[in-house]
Amino acid sequence: MTEPRYSVVLKNNLITVNISGDWDIQADIGYLTLLDETISRVRNAPWALFADLRGWRVSEDVINYKHNKTIQLARSNQIAECWLVDSEEQGQHIQHHIENAHVPFIKVTSLQQAENWLLQYGCKV
Repeated sequence: MTEPRYSVVLKNNLITVNISGDWDIQADIGYLTLLDETISRVRNAPWALFADLRGWRVSEDVINYKHNKTIQLARSNQIAECWLVDSEEQGQHIQHHIENAHVPFIKVTSLQQAENWLLQYGCKV
């Protein structure tokens, strides 16, 4: 079991998120709080999110935790979201949030793919 780790960094209206380890509910709540605080700093300008989810493992307890179905992040002015994943299945339990927001979204398996896609929206990783 690997300790959960997360970071959220804002640079030039790109929020870069790194999440890894064996996720638990405490880490999830801490991460979402930090992400929401960071989003509030760019809400009045166009912004994008890049999430590196490689090495992130989520238990059934976390997947089934009630806030995963109900929590909504304020996505005002969000122009794009890209997830760098180990596999296409990674993050499926939360993917509906971004899809329901109708923000351009992609999952990729290489950093080069992410960089190329985000450049379309004027964002540099």
